[in-house]
Amino acid sequence: MININNKSWEKLRFSDIEKVLSGSDDETFFFEFKNDNESPSKLIKEISAFSNTYGGYIFLGINDDKTVGGCKQWTEQRIHTTIHDSITPIPDFDVKKFKSNGKFVFVIKINEGSLPPYITNKGQIYERVSSGSFPIKDSAKLTQLYHKREDQLKRIKNKIELENIDTTGSFPNNLCGYLDVGVSVARSEYTELQKNFYSIDLKPIADYLKTAVKEFSISRLAHSYLITLGRLSASDHNGNEIKLNAGIQNFIEIMSDGSVKFRIVLHSDPDDVQADITGLIYFRDVFKNVYSKLFGDNLSKIFVYAHKYEQLTVIKQFRPFYSLGDDDTPEDKALYAKYLINHQEKYGDNLIVLGGRYPKNDYLLIDKRYLNNYKIKFNTKNIINEIFLSQFTNLGYIDRMAVD
Repeated sequence: MININNKSWEKLRFSDIEKVLSGSDDETFFFEFKNDNESPSKLIKEISAFSNTYGGYIFLGINDDKTVGGCKQWTEQRIHTTIHDSITPIPDFDVKKFKSNGKFVFVIKINEGSLPPYITNKGQIYERVSSGSFPIKDSAKLTQLYHKREDQLKRIKNKIELENIDTTGSFPNNLCGYLDVGVSVARSEYTELQKNFYSIDLKPIADYLKTAVKEFSISRLAHSYLITLGRLSASDHNGNEIKLNAGIQNFIEIMSDGSVKFRIVLHSDPDDVQADITGLIYFRDVFKNVYSKLFGDNLSKIFVYAHKYEQLTVIKQFRPFYSLGDDDTPEDKALYAKYLINHQEKYGDNLIVLGGRYPKNDYLLIDKRYLNNYKIKFNTKNIINEIFLSQFTNLGYIDRMAVD
């Protein structure tokens, strides 16, 4: 997509908008001018078309003669709400607000979508043709859009899905299984954190980890940081320590765009079938806290949507249980003990014999509409909570307990 007046989005000024308005061309393939009376349905039509084609810009608050009329009915909040509530999936867009002679103008930037087709709440799919937006009726064009979506989902898969642990060689005989989570985040703009991702001060992260776990490491991995928690080991038949297969570790990979993938391993005593699942809560919370320290300031301002999956892989059958440390109160220990007893009395054993993936097919889409459906406020804290939420936290147990 072209830049306005050859300026990057971050450096755009109202003087650049004035040059567009003073040009001889009216609306073009990439530009739409709308006044303050524009209806939400017409605005959504243009955004769907830009998303399904090559992207473009909507200048909101501009009259038909390209003079500045300003906006009173349209606000930035109304623009965001209208887009989030009226197009599926949520487009990749951003909004800038400018002031000219006391009048407000909004510029909506819509990028070419990576997961088309972008469908309006009336079930229509639009495309950009010349300087207008029209419904797509050609089945061949619709097929092309769906193929593009499939290609993007393959790229997401390669980005966030972890390879299975190789169990053919030497690995701990007390390893029962592991939980993998991957989240691909789409943002509305290229952030300052991204630009300076490898020059940020990691000391606060390291200081926090020193208080959270006994052993950890922070490493750079291409365009990511790799953080491991704890240390697992394996021994041969003579009791000598041997190197572990790749991937057998509690770790998180944090990418510069805010995407993540992490693994939490489950293990038991070698001669026991019980596996401690406390780490599913604790290590996940540690990962979430680290992520919040990196991305937690203004994530909600740039967050568009995220695709997420999680998968539990079971290597050996096991019975999950919660273990508590020395720092836990007697009341907590009594509560967990009662929880285990109540489950056995009501449902019998909680043996885990196979794993699973959530969601079963494709990916879970986390966006503003998803949060609204569950009456969750759209803010940075709740977005991060959803990124690190696991459907397997209370593994094996039917009745919920306040463990999250």
